[in-house]
Formats: sequence, structure tokens, C-alpha cells
Amino acid sequence: MKRFTLWMSGATVGALALSGCVADVPAPVTSAPPMTEATALLEAQSAAVIDHTLEELAAADAARDEDLLGERVGGDFKTLRGIEYVLAEEEDGPSLTEIPAERQAVYVSGANTWPRTLVAVTEQADDDSTPVVLMWVQESIDDEYQLRNWAHMIPGATLPAMPGTLTGAEQFHITTDVLDPSPEQALSDYATLLEEGADSDLNEAFGEDSYRERLFKARETLTEAAKDADGEYEDTIKVDFEAAYSMGTAEGGVLVFAPLQASSTFTVEDAKVSIPDEDEPLLEGDLKDTVTHEHLDFIVMYIPGPDEDGLPTVVAAEHTLIKVLDS
Repeated sequence: MKRFTLWMSGATVGALALSGCVADVPAPVTSAPPMTEATALLEAQSAAVIDHTLEELAAADAARDEDLLGERVGGDFKTLRGIEYVLAEEEDGPSLTEIPAERQAVYVSGANTWPRTLVAVTEQADDDSTPVVLMWVQESIDDEYQLRNWAHMIPGATLPAMPGTLTGAEQFHITTDVLDPSPEQALSDYATLLEEGADSDLNEAFGEDSYRERLFKARETLTEAAKDADGEYEDTIKVDFEAAYSMGTAEGGVLVFAPLQASSTFTVEDAKVSIPDEDEPLLEGDLKDTVTHEHLDFIVMYIPGPDEDGLPTVVAAEHTLIKVLDS
């Protein structure tokens, strides 16, 4: 049986989403008119949450031990960091994603109910990376704020003005109808756009972002490779709506934070698929004619308010390989 090497690894496709120098580093704005809600965390409290989180993360990173995470770091962040530990232990394995301690801005929920969110935007780690958007969630009054997700800013993107930490940002449910489209509809349409590609009618409904452009470019390359092997390539995208959150901006819009599950299947005819060495630690099963790369993504989308110009736009995104399957 012939062997067909899938030369573009899942890790490479992931890197495409964010690689490249930053021409214009985003400068988030925290000053804003007062909101009616009182902040859920005082500035000193939010700083303590962030500092304790980074201490826990640093200890786990030093030991490459996922079990040291759990009090202040959980959810998808813990899962993804655990995968990074596995890959980093390989010979010539990739470095861990750097989470800078220096912060440009902190956004605090003004909600008086739970769950609540806390968001921080870091400084950029170096000239070849963008700032990182970090999201914490507090599930109930008895729970700690946990760091759940991260995403690098889209090169050239800018965050909207947000309420300061003295007042807090209004927290909307993603089904809220105060905006058109609602956060839920915008996420659903964006997932459909990701599946349909650049020719989708929904392409005109969103502002430009390099995240989807690079996913489309990778898909084009892999689709052609599959055709050359008399096979097929297919992507499926699902939004984790239960883990999606929205925070109100200063001008009446919202920032939406949502995990995406992206699955890419590559099939060939009368051949055996092989994958690059860097993907091997994440492989489950014995490859034959099909390989599926599963990614756990995270996006931050800005939906302008009714009195603002512009389209819903993804301003931060992360595309991370978590598993390689033999079917």
C-alpha cells in the first residue's frame, strides 16, 4: 500500500492562525462612562486573582505537571496547558505559550449574579507576538475565579473602550436581544462561515480577521493535497455555547468570548496516511487511510453597539491541536 505523508501537521495549521509580526499593537482602553452596576471585584482584588493565578501557573510550568493546576487554573486552559507539557517533553518539542505578567487592561464584570467573568489583556511577550487576552470565570459565590481560556490578539486588531474596574462591565447572556445580531447568532453565523469558507455569503457579515483567512488558506492547501491522492478533506466547527460569555463595552456593544471545537478529517484512497513527527505524541490509534486532527479553539468577538459603525469582528483567536485520531 502506498504511503501518503500529511506534510502540514495540525500544529503547523494552528501556528498559521497567529504567526507573523505585529504591525500595530492593539491598545485597549479602560476609561469609560459610569455603569449602573457595581463592580464585582475591586481593583486590588482583581490584581490578587491574577497574581495568584500566575503563581500557580508558574509552579506547574516549572514542573511540567498538570496536576498542580486546578485552584486558579481550570477548564480549557488546564487541558491545553497539559497538552503543551506533553509536547514540550519531546525532543526539540515546542516551548510553552508565554503568558506575560504585565497587563495593559483588566475588565471586571459588574454583575450581581453568577457566573461572573474577569478579563485581562497582557503586554506582548516579544516583537513577533501579540498581546494575550485571558478570561477567568467564577461559577458561584463559593468558587474561586479560574483562568479558563486564552487567545492572542489578531494582528492589527483593536479592542473597544471598556468600563473601568471601578464600575465594572455589564454581563449579558449570549442570547440577549439588545444587539442585532445577538452574541449567540453571531457565533452561530461565524461557525457556519468557518465551515463554508471564503465564498460563503456570510463573509460580508463580519469584519476581516487573519484567523479565518489562515484557516481557509490551510484548508485550500489540504483539499488540493487530498484530491491529488483521490481523497477528501473536510472541516467541522462547533461552538461551545454553554462556555460562552459576553461583557458590555462602553459604547453599548459587547465582547463575546467563546470556545470552538474544530475537527479536520483527511482521507486518501488506496494509501496509508502518515503524519509529521511533531504530531505523534497526540496520536490515538493506528493510522490507515484517514486521519482526523481535533483542535480546541477560543475566539474573542467584538459586536458593535447600535449607534456604532462596523461589523462583528474577531479580535483575538487561538487554534490549538489537542488530538490526532485514526478515523
